[in-house]
Amino acid sequence: MALHEYECPACGGAMEFNPKSQKLKCPFCDSEFDVKDYVANHNSDSTGVSAEEYNTQSTDKDDNEMFIYSCGSCGGEILATESLGSMKCPFCSNNVVVKEKFTGKFTPDYIIPFTKTREDAMQAYSGYVKNKKLLPKVFAEQNHIDEIRGIYVPFWLFSATENFSGTYEATKVRTWSDSNYQYTETSHYSIEREGFEMFESVPEDGSKEMPDDLMESIEPYDRTAMVPFNMGYLAGFLANKYNVTADQDRDKALQRMKETISSNIRKTISGYSTLRPLSENCATRDESIKYALYPVYVLNTSWNGNNYLFAMNGQSGKFVGNLPWSLKQALKYYIPIAAGVAAAAFAVMMIAL
Repeated sequence: MALHEYECPACGGAMEFNPKSQKLKCPFCDSEFDVKDYVANHNSDSTGVSAEEYNTQSTDKDDNEMFIYSCGSCGGEILATESLGSMKCPFCSNNVVVKEKFTGKFTPDYIIPFTKTREDAMQAYSGYVKNKKLLPKVFAEQNHIDEIRGIYVPFWLFSATENFSGTYEATKVRTWSDSNYQYTETSHYSIEREGFEMFESVPEDGSKEMPDDLMESIEPYDRTAMVPFNMGYLAGFLANKYNVTADQDRDKALQRMKETISSNIRKTISGYSTLRPLSENCATRDESIKYALYPVYVLNTSWNGNNYLFAMNGQSGKFVGNLPWSLKQALKYYIPIAAGVAAAAFAVMMIAL
């Protein structure tokens, strides 16, 4: 597999894609090039060799097989997983792309370039931690970011039209009273709805390594910023080739569409006391699929022997993740509140007496 390398034509430094300028930039001499205009001047014909060949004692086959490539700049060995297609040489810091991971049948249709930097990710993390009231106090003081990785994550983009039909049972309840009795009248209604909704580019994560719930949490992405794929956008970032197929993701994407149209149809029914679906049916037509790479920053931090994973949308800056919580902090904040509420309730009761 040939390596596509990003050396600066002016000084030989490692070129990187700059999210702010949206250009390839050399951090050493500040030379800049438009992504579409840059032509790599130093490539390697290194063939990825399975790391198993270097360990003849091993008999177990790892599901995530490792491969070794030879850097064309310094000759150093680069170790990577089968799905990792963009990386950095650990010896000379040259940015390289395994071209076969993103060509032929693996060529993405689109890419959303990073617009946020690693510094933005660090600031977002600091603000995220700072605003959590129940966070153990020592967490912010003792924890440290183990790693920040800018990764282009593979996504399948599903488009389709959903035809919907549904029947519902609804009620309206009316109550009134006179001097002797209180009355309740319940009226029953049968409701039918039909319609269709067109969905465009519903994303589903195509990487086994990325937690699906984390990737869904940092949505949405602005699809209007998608551009035709060019390997130049990968320079300086990691990038994974898909290892979850479109067929494997299809059912999840269609389920999201069906839940959305069902919710939207129900919103058209109003003015009733209760609403109960009797049947809801969807038929899918006009399906199409595109393949794209979306920008994600992944942050790892450790504290008290546990690891915590965070993700930031590399386009919008939306930040999500899980944090530990402190019982001591919870008691600190909520016992005074509970005490105040109890005191106010007692005062009201005494006044009533």
